[in-house]
Amino acid sequence: MTKTNITYGITPMGLLFIPESRAKALAEGNQALLSAKTWGEFKKRVSSDLYAYYLANSAYYQGPANPSPQEIEDYDLPGETPFTPNDVVMVDELPAHPEIEMSEWMPAEIQQKYGRKMPYYGMDLNVPGGDMLVLDGEKIDEIATALEKLGYICRRDDELLIAATTLDFDAEDYPEVEEGE
Repeated sequence: MTKTNITYGITPMGLLFIPESRAKALAEGNQALLSAKTWGEFKKRVSSDLYAYYLANSAYYQGPANPSPQEIEDYDLPGETPFTPNDVVMVDELPAHPEIEMSEWMPAEIQQKYGRKMPYYGMDLNVPGGDMLVLDGEKIDEIATALEKLGYICRRDDELLIAATTLDFDAEDYPEVEEGE
C-alpha cells in the first residue's frame, strides 16, 4: 500500500480526515478566491480541478454545461481578465464536500467502528450526492491510530482543515461582476 498522508482535526463540520494534498489544495483555493485580482493569477494559484470548477461557474463562461477538462481549455479566459470572488462563489454550491469524500476513501472497518453514514440534507436542490461520514470526535486519537496501523500517515492540523473547509467571505467586500465585461 502506498502511504497516504492524512490531515485530521476538528472543524465546523465536526471531525474530518482529509488527504493532505486535498486539504492543501482546498485551503490554497480558498485563499486565492479572496486575494487574486485576475483570472491568470487565480489560475496559477489553484489546482486545475478547482480552476475548471470555478471557470465553468463564472459569469464569463460561455461554454457547455458540465464541460470535460478538454472542453474547459477551449473556453479559458485571458489572464488579465479581472477576478472577484463575487463572480464564482455561490453559498449553495461548493467545489468540494470533504465530509462526503471521507466516506468514499476511509476504510470500511474504521467507518463501522467509529462513525456512521448519514444522508446529506439541504434546504435547496443543490444537495450533493453521497452520504456524509460522521465520526465520533471523542475518538479522534483512536481513529488516527487505527488509520496508521493500516499504513496511513496521520497528522493533526485543525488550522489547515478550517482553511480548507471554511471561506470567510462577505460579498460586499468585493466588486460585482458587470454584465458584458
